[in-house]
Amino acid sequence: IGLSKSALPGAGLLAIPLLAEVAIGRGIAGTMLPMLLVADVFVVFWYGRHSRYDVLPPLIAPVAAGFVAGAAFFIAIGSANRILEVTLGVIVGALVILQLYRTIRSSPPVIETPMVTRATGLVGGFTTFVANAAGPVLNTYFLALGLSKNELIGSSAWFYFMVNAAKIPLYIGLMWFTSGGAFFTAESLLYDAVLSPLVVVGAFGGRYLLTVMSQHL
Repeated sequence: IGLSKSALPGAGLLAIPLLAEVAIGRGIAGTMLPMLLVADVFVVFWYGRHSRYDVLPPLIAPVAAGFVAGAAFFIAIGSANRILEVTLGVIVGALVILQLYRTIRSSPPVIETPMVTRATGLVGGFTTFVANAAGPVLNTYFLALGLSKNELIGSSAWFYFMVNAAKIPLYIGLMWFTSGGAFFTAESLLYDAVLSPLVVVGAFGGRYLLTVMSQHL
């Protein structure tokens, strides 16, 4: 998770099936979220100054719509953890394909359009709310706008810090007022506390890796 935040966004997809081995249902997203925020704090501190703030506001409304869709999904499936697990698998599989496609195919910068921005925000908002996994979607969008690697990391750092922080009260609200189980438990928070130092180590490793990475990776 730390490495994915500071250098290799697609690497974070590996954490989802791993967490599915120790958590179930909503607990998968809830267990992952605090670790993401730990990494977010470091990456914002290191790269936040490189952010292209002009590319973030247009994403707010469509991401909010994606959040609403994600919340509706959690409410609709209730305690049907199998449906959630299958959905997470589909999301991860689709994003792996997108990440591979983006890595192999080098595309020239494109002009931002309202349709592209809305689609990116909506899909990214839904996938991050349900699976904490929108990195390939957002990075494909940012790279298409011609952002450098530092601008990409800085912009995505602020974006995900704000998005992940916003998820906390929404997850808590879903826990309290809907069926389907808890996102956060005492056990999951203890698990986060134990693994957070490793997240920090990964973030520092990614910080070094970013200095030697090609712009095109």
